[in-house]
Amino acid sequence: MTDAAKSLLVIAPEPRVSEAIAASFASDAGVRVDRRTATLAGLNGHAIEALATYDVILFQTNPNDQADLAAIRELVAHRREQTKLIALADGDISLAQARALSDAGVDEVLPLPPEARTSTQGRAHAGGSRRAGRIIAVAQARGGIGSTTVAVNLADQLATGVGLRRSDPRPKVALVDLDLQFGTVGSFLDLAEQDTLLKLAMDGTVPDATFLEQSMATLPNGLSVLAAPARFAPLDALRAEQVAAILDTLRQTCDYVVVDLPRALVGWIEPVIERADEMLIVTDISVPSIRHCRRLIEFLTQDNLALPVEIVVNHQRKPLFRSKLQREAAKALDRRLDHWLPHDPSAAAVAADRGQPLSQSAPRSALGKAMRALARETRARLPAATQKSAK
Repeated sequence: MTDAAKSLLVIAPEPRVSEAIAASFASDAGVRVDRRTATLAGLNGHAIEALATYDVILFQTNPNDQADLAAIRELVAHRREQTKLIALADGDISLAQARALSDAGVDEVLPLPPEARTSTQGRAHAGGSRRAGRIIAVAQARGGIGSTTVAVNLADQLATGVGLRRSDPRPKVALVDLDLQFGTVGSFLDLAEQDTLLKLAMDGTVPDATFLEQSMATLPNGLSVLAAPARFAPLDALRAEQVAAILDTLRQTCDYVVVDLPRALVGWIEPVIERADEMLIVTDISVPSIRHCRRLIEFLTQDNLALPVEIVVNHQRKPLFRSKLQREAAKALDRRLDHWLPHDPSAAAVAADRGQPLSQSAPRSALGKAMRALARETRARLPAATQKSAK
């Protein structure tokens, strides 16, 4: 399979699957293995096009999932002629299911690695207690652009279940503020001071589920929050394995994990990028911001072409007709500008003063409505495990 292959991408919602496959190629110095913790259907169109540059793409799939089959067909339409597509499925896949994958354009169907297959089966027998939740990272193109406002209110709206039916289960959501020095998530939500991240940074502890459960604040709507420390902490005090443990633990118990990132790009950002199902970059369309945003996209995707990046334009209402500047901004970023948040300083100020999300302080404001729309769009791109099981 890899005699002539130089680049290989593994796409799987369960990290153990991609880790097992990557380990099998560890001794082959001629093969570069990249990993994406996601489903093929969860990747946006731009990411699909980027994936087509790999020599071999292996992806875990469910042959009964029509969204997966549609994503396979889209990938086939964009791939290079020499790119080989290999589907990873449970060992008990039926002939009809294998044929459906072949008809969609898959070159080969392989069983999951034994260790990964055991993990998947164990999760099913456990009643779905491990959710393989979606990780959404929020970054900023410049300081003061409002990325924390986006992170807080997106997490709040996802936890509230906006747009879901009353009978639908509410997603379990966690919000993590990784801006150790200037994080304001706790202030935005009027939380008591937390020093959990400072404690981790100082003593080097790798947190487990019990530690996080006891350390995180929980809001009335069920949103769990890990706030930045109240005291100043060196930005590089955390270690990559600690951040990885936080995310891996939370994604096992939550449907969504929203991460508010610092502006500085430190070493422990890498596990966030590796695990993110989506990166939201908040910007405006001024020339300096667009330039910084483009540099940030290049940094985030240089080792992970498959990382889905969505642009959120803050402080500007969605235009009916795009201006020349807006069109040039989209071209410079090579991204669609689909998400717009209006300039609504009154609603933002009320929310900040009260220490409440917009859903409570100003639900009918233009900004509150726009945040609800962003949450709906995010959930449509990244369905929660509880949503899938309810359908």
